[in-house]
Amino acid sequence: MSNINSPFCFYLLENSPSFIIIIDENQRIYWLNQAFCDFLGLERENLIGLSAGDMKEPCLKQVLNAAARVEVFAGILDKWIALQDVMLLNGEQFEQKKQQLTVCYYADISEKVHAEKQLLQLESTLTHKMSHDAVTGMLNHYSMFQTLNLEVSRSRRYNNPLSVVLMNVEYLSESDLTVQDDATQEKVEQMRLMISQLLKDQMRWADIVGHLKDFDFVLLLPETVYESAEILIKKLNSSLQNIARDVKHISYGLSEWQKGDDVEMFLQRAVAELNSESV
Repeated sequence: MSNINSPFCFYLLENSPSFIIIIDENQRIYWLNQAFCDFLGLERENLIGLSAGDMKEPCLKQVLNAAARVEVFAGILDKWIALQDVMLLNGEQFEQKKQQLTVCYYADISEKVHAEKQLLQLESTLTHKMSHDAVTGMLNHYSMFQTLNLEVSRSRRYNNPLSVVLMNVEYLSESDLTVQDDATQEKVEQMRLMISQLLKDQMRWADIVGHLKDFDFVLLLPETVYESAEILIKKLNSSLQNIARDVKHISYGLSEWQKGDDVEMFLQRAVAELNSESV
């Protein structure tokens, strides 16, 4: 490098495929190539000599601080650059013999970041579809019992009250429900949506509602004792009877977690009550 003159250095950097910025010892912009200016949408002459404190754009503050990954906003679309390499020079090649200069090389990684975001969104969508019922949007059978295990473990650890309610709605007849025509299926799905929306509206933010199958629902009620769960059941039953005239009957099974219970014992009492009692 000692045998390369200043004009040739600038020529090489100007025509580099990387975005390049040179920062002096005072952390001010000494120079940057045109490719970087074009990417930022800023004029070079307006940037030379500025420090991070002079910058209004957050991305340039990060660039001057040699951040490894910087987001650059351009209109409504976001762009990203990543720091590839940093080189320290004594300044002789740039006619700055008394200074040490920092040369930072950045690359445009916008496509990579956008692909990462799309992949994360896809993973989130797939996770949601695997864990939620497609019609009601509620937790499905598998996810509901995963959550149930977690809540039972929490109650076992902290001895907090926990209740579970199993709810079965008798809607139409068994023969009607097996009919596969579009009109019947649409009617069934609309009723499931109506019931699920009412349950979501009536529950507290901490409560968890799941859809098991057909018209079987489960309500998991943290910090709730048996008597409070009974009050909720009566409230839900009254509301459901008012909005769902085609509902023939609603059955409930209620259980409160007891010390020493595992998930199976906890649920067995609710199943037994569901099979033997109705409201």
